[in-house]
Amino acid sequence: MKKIKSSWMPVLLIMILLGACTAPAEKTREGLEALLEELQNKYAPDDRIEWWNMAVSNEEGVVILKGEVASKEAYDAVLGQVESAFPDVERKLVLLPEDKEGMLVNGLVNNSVIHLRREPSSKKELVTQARLGAPVRILKTEGGKSLIQVADGYLGWVNTAELYVLGPEELAVYKAAEKVICSVQYSMSFSEPDVNSMPVSDLVIGNILVKVQEGPQFTQVKYPDGRMGWVSSSDLVPAAEVFYRSPQKERLVQSAMKFHGIPYLWGGSSSKNIDCSGLVCNVYFMNGMQLPRDADMQALIGKELSTEFVSEGLEPGDLLFFGRKATDDRAESVTHVAMYIGGGEYIHSAGWKERVSINSMDSTQENYIERYPEIFVRSIRILGEEPVGFRPIAENKFYQEIMAPLE
Repeated sequence: MKKIKSSWMPVLLIMILLGACTAPAEKTREGLEALLEELQNKYAPDDRIEWWNMAVSNEEGVVILKGEVASKEAYDAVLGQVESAFPDVERKLVLLPEDKEGMLVNGLVNNSVIHLRREPSSKKELVTQARLGAPVRILKTEGGKSLIQVADGYLGWVNTAELYVLGPEELAVYKAAEKVICSVQYSMSFSEPDVNSMPVSDLVIGNILVKVQEGPQFTQVKYPDGRMGWVSSSDLVPAAEVFYRSPQKERLVQSAMKFHGIPYLWGGSSSKNIDCSGLVCNVYFMNGMQLPRDADMQALIGKELSTEFVSEGLEPGDLLFFGRKATDDRAESVTHVAMYIGGGEYIHSAGWKERVSINSMDSTQENYIERYPEIFVRSIRILGEEPVGFRPIAENKFYQEIMAPLE
């Protein structure tokens, strides 16, 4: 047997000791990752609306948990269960938002439309949009990008410069101020009450502004960052009328028609570009109701009417869902939504025409889409149903932070 040189002995001893430490540490790491997966399934099963960013490492026999969550309930659960099951793990868990003010709403959208992306890069997937004056929760900021949560729960990264950060006092002032909402597909704000003066910005349906004063034809408005502008009074409605509005069939159809012809865009939820569920969200928002953002979420609310592609029994405002029905060996998959408008027709934003268009459920009509009966999943009704999974705007926690109570 070859004799080991004495100079190698310390190294060999260290390797043996490290090996002895590493084996238990690896078991701890594996067990911790299994626990975190279980906790994520319970507290953050949908990464569209719950922030869950965890990493487990084994550094020379020491297991370290680093992570971020935005839910106090999830934060307490992770810390408590990890400490109980793995007391030797080094815990570096952060509860967002970073500002630690404890404010649900700590910012406002400061451009007519901003893009929320899945990752902090303008090249990454567009997941949704947010509109001027909307309340947001800024969770953290990194290199000119901010992770935010909007009123429907959706999360995404935006350009920090497109937000206005609010402290408690400014939020109170904004809440008390009289506000107006842009009610037309597209409008403009001008530096003077004159369409020939310098534009301040464009405006789209759903933009919220503070009302300063109203003139004969123009209303002076104030932006979150203090900019002032003049908007045609006919393009605005009092915010309270929208926030406290009760949806009605005819008004839902009128709202939907304002989006006719708007180009389709995956992740779009404004009248600049819009996807199928974004259209439905906008229509219901302008009628006092906050719906979940995506079609598969919307398919789980309201009252189911039918699983057949028929117009009998449908009323304007009912929603039609498409995709793939559940079978014994595969789950349901909802990928598209439309809104019924009456007369056997529905309005939707789809790749069929790459814009918001109207189609028929009647196979004898020219605007009938042959494949839709095959991929139809269900129709549901929201009007008159218990608000489970959706809420009037007046009951949305984000909007309650910026809404002055009715007098």
